[in-house]
Amino acid sequence: MKQEEYIEYIAEKNYLKFYELGHAVAGNNGPHGHKDTPVRNTAHYLIIYGYLYKKYEDKKYLDICKKFANYLCDIQNKSKSGAIECMVSDTFDHLNGLIGQGWAIEALLYYYEITKDKRCLGVAKSIFFSQKYDRELHLWHRVELDGRDIGIDTTFNHHVWFAACSFKLAKYCNNSSIDEMISDFLTNGCDRDFHIYDDGLLHHTVNLNISSMKKERIKRTIKYCLSPVKSLNPRKLDPKYIERAYHIFDIYGFCILNERYGHLPIFASMKYKQAMKFAMDINSYNANNGVFSYIKKGSPFNVFSYSYNSPAFEYPYISFVNGINDEAIFDKLYLIQKQLMADDSTGLFSKNNPDIETWNARTYEIIRYLEKVN
Repeated sequence: MKQEEYIEYIAEKNYLKFYELGHAVAGNNGPHGHKDTPVRNTAHYLIIYGYLYKKYEDKKYLDICKKFANYLCDIQNKSKSGAIECMVSDTFDHLNGLIGQGWAIEALLYYYEITKDKRCLGVAKSIFFSQKYDRELHLWHRVELDGRDIGIDTTFNHHVWFAACSFKLAKYCNNSSIDEMISDFLTNGCDRDFHIYDDGLLHHTVNLNISSMKKERIKRTIKYCLSPVKSLNPRKLDPKYIERAYHIFDIYGFCILNERYGHLPIFASMKYKQAMKFAMDINSYNANNGVFSYIKKGSPFNVFSYSYNSPAFEYPYISFVNGINDEAIFDKLYLIQKQLMADDSTGLFSKNNPDIETWNARTYEIIRYLEKVN
């Protein structure tokens, strides 16, 4: 499929530069505009190169994977708390929320599955336990590099993806407490926080009772919620603008968790089924995010959709795990991606793209689908 061709293209295009650096190039968290360290993109590319090593058994891919894994471990080793530094800016946090920590764990575990490198497994475990689970609120607190508790992560998909990236630790480390935390989040946390609109669109933030939060935590929560959008145009202050673009990505995370925790009530609930149905309706997704208007009239499309959360690389996985493997649909999504963003002079999807480095790295999301069908 074309998506696989693209990840091979960017892997080869960047190989020598990344190998010499010892890590991938940092981006700026897409349209959110937060200055990243190289950690996030290195983690995503570690999975890309790891996949290519498994596919071709070419030692050059294993060599760069080792460099990337060592880089992630060395950066984490500088942290007092056990967290890993994903962002430079002091206006947000240095973690990229829980999700940044999850992405590092995900990559280290992928490398561990290939090499059985115990250092990487230990670092992944340290990152996971650096973040504090609150058994009363059924959510994780963010814990900074210096050990400060900076409050509950208020973005719902951050918890979903942190859990999705981390659950294999329970097996590899023979640690039942990891399963217990994730199961509690998926049971009690999702019972409160998995909220959908009438059409099935998932709410982006957690549903905490503000009266139960301390004043300082309220301030941090407000700052956290506003930081991704304060420099953008007012239209993006509408939560549904971001929620529409993130919905498939959110459901992708739940599909990963369903592989281990599918027996839990959330996955049989009507609200989950409605959210899944909404995610599978790709025509509505494109209409709701201004894609057809852009193609027909050149009107702006949602910057958080194809130019950040790309259905061309996310939709095939959730479609496959729901029993649909229609490559004609996947090819159509790739064609739309090209219409929106392809620069024919470079072969990259850099047009209408605020952060080509992070976007390229995020194409690793197609690999779960590729590993299901190949």
